[in-house]
Amino acid sequence: MHVPANLEPLPPPAEVAPKAADGISALPTAPAEGPADPLGPLVQRSIEQALGRLSEGISAAVNAALQQVLEAQGQARRHAVPALFGPTGDGDPHKCFGDWLLHVARNDARYLEKTYGSVHAKAALGEASGTTGGYLVPPEFHQRLMAIVAEENFIRPRAFVQPMASATLQFPLLDITSVPSAGQSPFLGGVVMHWTEEAQTRVETEPRFRMMELKAHELSGYAVSSNVLLQDAALGLERFLYTLFGKAIAWYEEYAFLQGDGVGKPLGMMKAPARLTVPRAAAGDFQYADAARMLARLLPASQKRAIWVMHPYVIEKAVQLADNSGRLVWVPNIGGAQEKVPGHLFNLPIFTTQKVPALGQPGDVLLLDPSLYVIGDRMTVEIAASEHVHFLKNQMTWRVVERVDGQPWLDRPITLQDASSTVSPFVVLQ
Repeated sequence: MHVPANLEPLPPPAEVAPKAADGISALPTAPAEGPADPLGPLVQRSIEQALGRLSEGISAAVNAALQQVLEAQGQARRHAVPALFGPTGDGDPHKCFGDWLLHVARNDARYLEKTYGSVHAKAALGEASGTTGGYLVPPEFHQRLMAIVAEENFIRPRAFVQPMASATLQFPLLDITSVPSAGQSPFLGGVVMHWTEEAQTRVETEPRFRMMELKAHELSGYAVSSNVLLQDAALGLERFLYTLFGKAIAWYEEYAFLQGDGVGKPLGMMKAPARLTVPRAAAGDFQYADAARMLARLLPASQKRAIWVMHPYVIEKAVQLADNSGRLVWVPNIGGAQEKVPGHLFNLPIFTTQKVPALGQPGDVLLLDPSLYVIGDRMTVEIAASEHVHFLKNQMTWRVVERVDGQPWLDRPITLQDASSTVSPFVVLQ
């Protein structure tokens, strides 16, 4: 083949580029001498575009994987227990009651103060029966703990709860328990109005007040848990101790609010000087006449707020309440067994509890208005831990302390304007 004289011969073919360690051929380089290779820039641009698409593909794959992980975490939170992630599922599993308890056991004051703001409560000098050491439960955990108390307690949610800034608290109340003269209302605290003719002198009257004093009493107890459980399942321990402490506080609080004698503990409604007792129609029984008589002795203002409190065995009598003609009055004759039990009696809710005396004993049936019972909360619940009490058993001892008081709003029954009839917000079946 004839080659024109004005054309230069083609350059020799380039050597095959050596492969890099990752298997991708290295980019060809222009020869040191001679004219530039016209294919080099084109090949380089093609490889750069391919690597760009590869980078975009890897980024998309990584983002998709991260999105799947995020969705999986969200799904786990939606199905997580409230004790771990909180009631809305957005809690921090590394900042929870279980983590707080774990560091209480370690006595890590710096971590507790920094993370939770918990104060180490030490008392070298006791205040009556004050505590000697421990950590105050953070407000967010205390609210959850007391929420469990409220669920288990039908007195506290209906009572008048007063925070206490000191060991004792005094506040004035209008005196409505003094016996009035006929034609005067006791609910005005001594203020008397008169019908007065024109230009006549008005009669001066003044309201009467009395002082109520609340004194914080200590309610405390302890529980023992395995150190292995504490180390391996702090989050599981959280649910256990939440429920245990909450139920314990609820039970003993309510028992004192009902039957406490006021000596080192709250004064319960059953033993309050303001209570009224109603004689029983028949020994060991609860009859329709008993319920009607108790309702008649209830403070009129309490007839929309009061509750019935009964021993569980009283329900056997209650479902068979009948009038003088033998007709059932609480559970209807037709379809009565389908009605909800305990239900209502005279449109007031019934609560059954073991915290009242047995059937046939005074107080087995109560008609109470808890809104006229004052509960004083001195401080948040305090929890302390010790590994020394059961050291040889490898167990941790937990102590829970609450300081609280309870007093009836009234110190005696109320005498109505007829100067003879008495009523009370606390009526006890004798």
